[in-house]
Amino acid sequence: MRCELERERLSAYLDRELAREDYRDVAAHVGSCPRCAAVLADLREVGRLVVASGREPPPKELRGRITSALASAGERSRSGTWPMRRTRVLAQAAALLIACGLTALVTASLLVRTDRETLIARDSVAAHVRSLLQGSPTQVASSDSHTVKPWFTGRLEFSPPVRDFAAEGFPLEGARLDYIGERRVAALVYRRRLHVITVFLWPAQGEGEDTARTFRHNGYNVLAWSKAGLAYRAVSDLNAEELRQLTALL
Repeated sequence: MRCELERERLSAYLDRELAREDYRDVAAHVGSCPRCAAVLADLREVGRLVVASGREPPPKELRGRITSALASAGERSRSGTWPMRRTRVLAQAAALLIACGLTALVTASLLVRTDRETLIARDSVAAHVRSLLQGSPTQVASSDSHTVKPWFTGRLEFSPPVRDFAAEGFPLEGARLDYIGERRVAALVYRRRLHVITVFLWPAQGEGEDTARTFRHNGYNVLAWSKAGLAYRAVSDLNAEELRQLTALL
């Protein structure tokens, strides 16, 4: 539980928002805990990528279009039609600025969502790999859903669905808690022959239900989808086609 408590303070630790005594406590823990040190390194990398992504610049042609509109307005003024057409010209210029702004906003939103998806995929792979480096990838080892599901009670603010798919070739190995995208998540561990599969899930927070999207990072496949108010990330070195068979069951 000490690791779980300290991980909740890692973001504040990075931003130096902790009191001096708390800051020293987290620093001492990270210095002695390889898992929390790895999470801290991942958070630093996420911050670096977010800063590097920058802001979406306005379209290059915007300046030319505005200059052209102003020049056209000047010609109309000299011809004596300015008083009648001024309102129309200003309205056209305002509409142009709004259209360009909306285009830039939509583009920026798409980039932010893409970057966020990529970062969560990287975070999921890192958490999966760290679990494989331990003696066991589970904190509760059982294929019985009636054992695994109650184990999450009091450890999470939601109740994750837990099912065993041994009959379909994906036996449940157990579960653990993990940390993805600066949140505590449930991690269900399945197996497919010699391949370990980690399924991370957490409340979707506004994400609509959608089909699985595939990412690949450092030789691992990541499938991301949302269903019934929950966001899922399945990670494994298993091929994407077989991994999709499990996502269809969940």
